[in-house]
Amino acid sequence: MMAFPSMLVGAAAKAGMKVPPDADDFDAAEFPHFAVFCNVQLCRPVRMGEHWDNAKVIAAIPDEKIMQVTLMEMIALGLEWRT
Repeated sequence: MMAFPSMLVGAAAKAGMKVPPDADDFDAAEFPHFAVFCNVQLCRPVRMGEHWDNAKVIAAIPDEKIMQVTLMEMIALGLEWRT
């Protein structure tokens, strides 16, 4: 389980997302892909390494859609989701 946004910085940056200087305190409007990534990945059961693949899926979502995309749409794009 990933508990803090700072734990996701490496995967986000490698996937090409703009990452805030302080990942634990940032403006979601300034870093929308990272904000969505955090909302999807944090504080839930995950498969080891899942966040690396999910970062690529989220980074590929166009800027104009990132704040409107639904979980089901992201899953259709390849996002790994377990409950």
